[in-house]
Amino acid sequence: MVREYIGGGVLGWLAAQLDEIERRQREEETVYWREERERLEQNAAFVGELEEAAEILSQAHLITAGFHKRRGEWRRRARESGA
Repeated sequence: MVREYIGGGVLGWLAAQLDEIERRQREEETVYWREERERLEQNAAFVGELEEAAEILSQAHLITAGFHKRRGEWRRRARESGA
């Protein structure tokens, strides 16, 4: 941070007011981006949970449809002939 002496009087007062406005804007931007990052992190966590739920549901559907997993691949179970 660099400080520069402007002087007193109206010019000094205006410079101080401008500095205050700029400082507040920086603080507001910092708060905004912190909240934005937190919101995005929450959304990412929610998407991860949805992805996990979709994976579980798709596996359940495959199992009930007669598939099984072998060496990382889903395969249809061989039909048993039992008549």
